[in-house]
Amino acid sequence: MLKKVSNFVASQIQEELTQVINHQALTQEFIGGVITGVQKHAIITGAPGLGKSFSVQQALDDAGKVVNKDYFIVKGHITPTQLFKILYLYKEAGQVVVLDDCDDVFNTEIGLNILKAAMDPTNKTVSYFSQRYMVINDRVVQDFVFDGTVILCTNITLSTGRLGRKSEHMAAITSRAPIWPMNWNSRTQKFAQIFNMVKNVGYLAYDERTNLSPEQIDELLNFLWENLEDINNLDLRLPYRIASQMKASKNWRQLCTVLIRG
Repeated sequence: MLKKVSNFVASQIQEELTQVINHQALTQEFIGGVITGVQKHAIITGAPGLGKSFSVQQALDDAGKVVNKDYFIVKGHITPTQLFKILYLYKEAGQVVVLDDCDDVFNTEIGLNILKAAMDPTNKTVSYFSQRYMVINDRVVQDFVFDGTVILCTNITLSTGRLGRKSEHMAAITSRAPIWPMNWNSRTQKFAQIFNMVKNVGYLAYDERTNLSPEQIDELLNFLWENLEDINNLDLRLPYRIASQMKASKNWRQLCTVLIRG
């Protein structure tokens, strides 16, 4: 349900705000369903810094999953051999592997083949045969059955429209998992998403350095709205930086006026 919107928000943002609140609620329900097995795997797409990773983490927490036991999150670079090992370690039903912005894995045929095998709905055997033995926990592993769940969070468009082997691999991966979009394109839509995540979802409350009072949150969002056209990089990292500055300095407005243009 739409919470009361602060008076500073112009009337034209009401429609965008309602849209992002509804979509965020659906996103949490969808990811929660993936974690509990409604969907076996998923691909979460959208612009960077607008809540993909946060939404997945929140769903894992809501499901009572324990990090490094029930799930493992990889952020950034990962090699095919590392991917094989992590999938092996979290291969049981109910376990979740989150690949967050690990776009390098799409650039190697080995990595794509490992992903395809893990996400296959019928033949779930993941294999890695090479001249060097793969030793995991003092055991030689060349293949295993993956019964876990893979969630891909990516900023790139998983295009399948061009010819070639990579396109065929991408088509195979997208056929194995539904794509859930978190696409906010206009400046107003992005602001509405930030507003919702900061004011309604409590995005800043998870870190003591950014945990603000309700009055401070309104002040921060007012500042963003007033300077919306001057902001170079509009995403959730910005209110995080501003909140840190608010708690550290009385001159935060002057400091952040420069910061938002950086």
